[in-house]
Amino acid sequence: MRVANCSISWSFGSAVTAAFPSFPSSRFPPLLPFSLPSSNPPSTVLRRSTSSARRVTGMALKNAKDEQDPRLERISSAIRVIPDFPKPGILFQDITTLLLDPKAFKDTIDLFVERYRDQNINVVAGVEARGFIFGPPIALAIGAKFVPMRKPNKLPGEVISEEYSLEYGKDKMEMHVGAVQPGERALVIDDLIATGGTLDAAIKLLERVGVHVVECACLIELPELKGRDRLGNKPLFVLVKV
Repeated sequence: MRVANCSISWSFGSAVTAAFPSFPSSRFPPLLPFSLPSSNPPSTVLRRSTSSARRVTGMALKNAKDEQDPRLERISSAIRVIPDFPKPGILFQDITTLLLDPKAFKDTIDLFVERYRDQNINVVAGVEARGFIFGPPIALAIGAKFVPMRKPNKLPGEVISEEYSLEYGKDKMEMHVGAVQPGERALVIDDLIATGGTLDAAIKLLERVGVHVVECACLIELPELKGRDRLGNKPLFVLVKV
């Protein structure tokens, strides 16, 4: 990973005081422990989940240049695992607790900005819906425009669409006509990659109109589902592996 000095700050005015809950609390269950006995087999996760009742064995940090960056551990520790959501047997990777931690959230944005601010990217394409959380602050910091990649019938103007396969059935991703121009350089961002279907559809949609997709980026990767393979030769950058 390319590392450079970079920081992002938000000013809320002197009259505003933000209060964030401490963990654990009655509203937010504690994070599941990182280290569990080796007798527990690793889980296979679907999207943010697994259909098996096996427990998560831990989150592996991966930083291509410096595996000791303390920001990565802080980010990983801020991600909560919710068992049996949205149905029994599912382990859900919940990023809302990271958003409640201003330092961990800022670390996340900073790491992406440090990687992409010198790559001449002029489009940050965010995949619905959690790509809308990380994409805009990254786009602002690197001087790029933000383009939402949405589910069907969500955008009001004329759209182009790309169909992709799900485990059971198909879905579509849409983008406004004219949102991007041929020759532009794009970063595609989402919070998590599992099977890779949505990222693959986003890449194809952008490339159909002549955009060069420089890279895909996610906060979390579920390597067992091999979503990276679905992207072909398109590079993928992630901060946390589960």
